[in-house]
Amino acid sequence: MSAVLYREFTLRNGGIWSAVVAFVKANAPGLAEKGTPIRVIVTAEEKKRNAEQNRFYWGVVLRDISEQAWVNGRQFDKDTWHEYFARMYGVCEDVTLPDGEIVSRRKSTTQMSVGEFSAYTAAVQAYAANQLGVSFD
Repeated sequence: MSAVLYREFTLRNGGIWSAVVAFVKANAPGLAEKGTPIRVIVTAEEKKRNAEQNRFYWGVVLRDISEQAWVNGRQFDKDTWHEYFARMYGVCEDVTLPDGEIVSRRKSTTQMSVGEFSAYTAAVQAYAANQLGVSFD
């Protein structure tokens, strides 16, 4: 099994650019000769979810769900609802284990971007309102 070439660089200043160029120069010719040319993707860095989003999710969304929602005659705490929704709506990512096996796992909500976490929170609220009858302030 061959190793997968993958490297990310964050260009915060001009100093890192030489490392990017060196990496491409070191890897592109050999890969091209093997018929697997290197691919370069350029994108804006997206910030991780912020403290305000987290406070709203735990302090309003999960609070209201844990206080209002009943399922089969039971109520559940915020941590239980968080795990439930994270499994239902969380972002999944592939992870390569040391033995080369690739597994899909749920990305922690702490690692979600601002956009991912906004979409996640909206999905949780919609489900809670439509399926559990929760009303949010």
